[in-house]
Amino acid sequence: MEYVTMLASVPAIVALVNFAKRLGLKGETPLIAAVVFGVAINVANHYLGGLEVYQAIIAGLMTGLAAAGLYDLAPHPE
Repeated sequence: MEYVTMLASVPAIVALVNFAKRLGLKGETPLIAAVVFGVAINVANHYLGGLEVYQAIIAGLMTGLAAAGLYDLAPHPE
């Protein structure tokens, strides 16, 4: 995966997690959702011809965990 694509997918995952949270995800579920979204996006990239399967899963874990960390650091008005 190109680094630009990986960096661009982190904000996209954060946006998806925020959307899922508005739909009702609570507690630690949004953090798990970030990892799932990251893996899903990168596996989709594999099927579109970008990576091998194991590379897509590892890249998805990295982007999902990065998005989860970014999501954790962001202020959350209650």
